[in-house]
Amino acid sequence: MAERYGGNSFAFRVIADLAAFCRHAMAPLLVLSVLPSITQAAPAEASPRGVFDETCAVAGARCGHLIRPLDPTGGVPGAIRIGFVLYPHRDVSKPPAGTIVAMEGGPGYPTSGTGEAYLELFAPLLADHDLLLVDNRGTGLSQPIDCHALQTMPVPTVSAVGACGRSLGDAADFYGSPLVADDLAAVLDALGIGAVDLYGDSYGTFTAQIFAFRHPDRVKRLVLDGAFPTYGESGFFPNTPTAIRRNLDRICARSAVCRALPGTPLERAERLVARLRRAPLHGAAPNSLGGRVAATVDPAAIGTILYDATYDPVNLREFDPAVRAMLDHDDPLPLLRLAAETGSHSDSRDPSGSAAVESYGLFAAVSCMDYPQLYDMTAAPARRRDQLEQAVAAKRRDEPDLYAPLTIDEWRGLPLDYSILDLCLDWPVHAPPYVPGAPVAKPHDTAAVPTLILSGEYDTTTPPEDAAMAAGAFPGARRVLLANSFHVDALGDEDECAAPIVRRFVASGDPGDMACIDRIPVVRPAADFARRIDDVMPATGERRRDLAAAAAAAATVADALARTWRVSGDTGLGLRGGTFAIERSGDRTRAKLDHVRWAEDLAVSGSAAWDRRSGRVDARLTLSGASDGTIVVNWNERDAEPRATVVGTVGGHPLSARIPAP
Repeated sequence: MAERYGGNSFAFRVIADLAAFCRHAMAPLLVLSVLPSITQAAPAEASPRGVFDETCAVAGARCGHLIRPLDPTGGVPGAIRIGFVLYPHRDVSKPPAGTIVAMEGGPGYPTSGTGEAYLELFAPLLADHDLLLVDNRGTGLSQPIDCHALQTMPVPTVSAVGACGRSLGDAADFYGSPLVADDLAAVLDALGIGAVDLYGDSYGTFTAQIFAFRHPDRVKRLVLDGAFPTYGESGFFPNTPTAIRRNLDRICARSAVCRALPGTPLERAERLVARLRRAPLHGAAPNSLGGRVAATVDPAAIGTILYDATYDPVNLREFDPAVRAMLDHDDPLPLLRLAAETGSHSDSRDPSGSAAVESYGLFAAVSCMDYPQLYDMTAAPARRRDQLEQAVAAKRRDEPDLYAPLTIDEWRGLPLDYSILDLCLDWPVHAPPYVPGAPVAKPHDTAAVPTLILSGEYDTTTPPEDAAMAAGAFPGARRVLLANSFHVDALGDEDECAAPIVRRFVASGDPGDMACIDRIPVVRPAADFARRIDDVMPATGERRRDLAAAAAAAATVADALARTWRVSGDTGLGLRGGTFAIERSGDRTRAKLDHVRWAEDLAVSGSAAWDRRSGRVDARLTLSGASDGTIVVNWNERDAEPRATVVGTVGGHPLSARIPAP
């Protein structure tokens, strides 16, 4: 699976923000992005005095590297440079109390690129703890695999993945997690560091587990944030579609408005997919790049939107309202926009094509060596195709609803790094250092490793069922399920819940009081989409139309604010017209609306401010079109069933009311 492994409520800690940070923060660090990323001879092991580089572009840190054999057995010649960044503890008057090691996900993201987020997570512990970030071989500072065609093509293909692997030659076998784990151990040896506190997020939990299996004496405490099991998983990855279906119905069950609707979100999704099989939707819609693009909604697009909700809660909040807009009102635009936005931000590759920011080649190299496949990776590609089709045919017969509301074949239409099933059909395997798909035998000797495993309730990439499987390898592991949370919970934790739990566990081995879990705000469905203000029904009575206009204006604000952290630039487009300018500063976001149309007949201008940590939304708005007026609106996103206060003048009459928040 992918990080595509990698979040939380509407006030979201979107992991895509970290990717954006990587694009900025990695710029001064990019080194040795060459193929085949190998030197011809491995020099003698560097001494502890020789591992640090003379210069380091990272403020407050020391950078270094270690030369490691590409193939530890020497069967394939060559060496690879492993880069790292060490942040020394702040109190230099004392030796460090310990070293924290973080491991990033992807696979393909460099750990050093997420340095700012790790510094924020562990800041209270860094007075007396060092923080060590080692980039996995093939990423970032460790000679990233750069298959230019694969890295830059609009939609990666099976043949391009295979071509990338062939360009690596025999080296293609030597980027898997066991080698990454041993590289980390070698860096620790070179730096004179003994046991460490190890934190892994997303795919980083995979490498962290393998490090603990191979070097249990080097782990003081282990934290797995968004855990993926290292063995026992099926090549169909059935936990993901199970989680998608559960999430659709669960978010509705926690909303009084949604619960009152006939049927369930899953039933509505099934009706929509059946309709799309006959006639896919085509049209133009705003995307996350701040423009309008041609978009298509077919069954595969529906699957991509639902999968991608693990990284962007907007998809989960808006999916059922968008489905109902299409089914009940023949309004395709909300669905087309979700497809356009998902298409533009679900691809985590750097827009410049930089493999040092995220290497798709490394993603393929690790996926094809370490993850279970439905075919024998040591077989010829033609034989693999036969094996895959046989496995799929058997699954169609025995479990045709595995990926419902999609069919198995429709699921295969998702991007390769989501569907996985076809990804490795052409990836070459030569003389692998371990059996592909089995990077570790059933683990043992981990009982002495204190382990904390965090799961987000709405995580579809590494669902809670995956965490349960991972926990089986660590006797006594403490599992924590965070309700209303998504994929990877401690990084960028605006709820101040997962991060303190992690810090307490690292500091003492005890996660401490976890009552905060019950205070994480409920993820609510978005407001029902309306083409006209007359379609908005917040109340009845003689002021109904004025209230409807106020409710539509509030929905316009919420719709724009939801996009301020998924639009990559500083300007976004309204659903049906208009623009909004974005200002971001820490936890606060401001949007200046210029005739933004959420409903066709109402243009909304003005300013809105959202404090994502407190949840408070305040807006001053001017309405024009089918209704005119000026209003002040505020509500709190962190309330379970929030009400919005509206004060002002609408339609020439004073208005003071409380209405359901959008």
